[in-house]
Amino acid sequence: MGLIGLELSDAGIMAVRELPGALPVDGASTESPGYALLLKDRLLVGREAEGKARLYPLQCNNRFWDQLSTEPLNQPGMLAKSHAELAFSHLRRIWRRIQSQGDELILAVPGYLQREQLGLIVSMAEELSMPLKGIVGIGLASASSLWPESVLLCVDIHLHRAEVTFMEQGDRITQKESLTAEGKGLAFLHEAWVKVVADEFIHATRFDPLHRAESEQALYDRLPEILEAFSVHSSTTFEMTSGARSYRANLTRERFVHKSGEVFWEIRQLVAAMEQKHGKPGQGVTLLLSHRLSRLPGCREMLAAVPGVRIGELEPGSAARGALALAEEFGSKAAKGPVSYLTTRPLRSERVFTPVAPGIPRAAGKRPTHILYGDHAYPISERPLVIGTGEPEDGVSLRIEGQREGVSRKHCTVQRQGPRVVLTDHSADGTYVDGVRVSGQHVLQLGQVVRIGTLGQELQLIASVEADET
Repeated sequence: MGLIGLELSDAGIMAVRELPGALPVDGASTESPGYALLLKDRLLVGREAEGKARLYPLQCNNRFWDQLSTEPLNQPGMLAKSHAELAFSHLRRIWRRIQSQGDELILAVPGYLQREQLGLIVSMAEELSMPLKGIVGIGLASASSLWPESVLLCVDIHLHRAEVTFMEQGDRITQKESLTAEGKGLAFLHEAWVKVVADEFIHATRFDPLHRAESEQALYDRLPEILEAFSVHSSTTFEMTSGARSYRANLTRERFVHKSGEVFWEIRQLVAAMEQKHGKPGQGVTLLLSHRLSRLPGCREMLAAVPGVRIGELEPGSAARGALALAEEFGSKAAKGPVSYLTTRPLRSERVFTPVAPGIPRAAGKRPTHILYGDHAYPISERPLVIGTGEPEDGVSLRIEGQREGVSRKHCTVQRQGPRVVLTDHSADGTYVDGVRVSGQHVLQLGQVVRIGTLGQELQLIASVEADET
């Protein structure tokens, strides 16, 4: 059937196939957070548990992936006896959802996991009859190209820690070391941001959304809505209802960024420590930011202000997609044989800033003439080709069909500008070229892949063959 890449971050486990791309792992969602909740002798996991976590705080656990072990769980009333049992229940739920999609599996895991924890994950996979081909670090799976003259660091954030991974560059890329800031993850930020919102409501209306569990849960549920607004605007008016009344408060991006400062400072310290240990004078640093991190208000700006730093933003599920490209590195695994943990990988390219998609040749001096979507090739001209969910406009629109989650009405445009082909991003959720998020305008090259939407709709840059080339 095919190979599945599974990205095992407790902030949101993701699964990807080469086609159709990101897979639903938790209902209709392509991400499943590491939450577990005991409710009336029934164990809920993932989004279902997260959606009731504030209603039943004593029965909730979201540390089982971060503190994975078989040590007895000191949590009264919890059916599971250890964090390992909770992780097993979560993984079983995801595997049942996706097992019909593939017959081999590669796991991409955080670099902070210890040998014993990796052993537990392998044991869980065996118990669930998961056809595990191998394991690779999230950092290594995400970093596929040489970033010359710089210290290469992959930067990620999970539920309970931020993580910076150093990738050594040579004839191959090798994952050498990971440092983490424990306790400074998304759970910490969510709590801080919720308190900011509550303070604004109390100040403006005397309504305290944290006074009742139902409104507190509603506030946590709607945090993504606020973050999405801040990706476009510096402030937003946020409305909540309680009983028959509605309340409004004005929220500013600046307050959210300020509350995030403690986490951002910790990340900068980790980056500085890695640069001091592995860098050379004047070498500079390249940071590959996971989508979990780059979508946090102010994060990219904070890191971009570090002297000598350049930044690439990775698309959602980049580690899962990167794992797919490493299948040959694991060879053919015999049934019941040992599972390899990959720490080094070959390069895709020797000179690119934006990673090059595997298996697609670059034609020197030749620019793309068409963009391929499905079975149709759309010509690229001086008139902007509008890509999105909107209705066609005078024959110069490429309308995205099927799964449209995360695709804007006018998501991006592609057009010729003199000798160049230029993509302009207009979206709220981002446009990715060969796995790295682009902002504003970006010059496209022949063979590159443009990916848009949560489920990863793909478009490829191609060129028609001239008569004298046949």
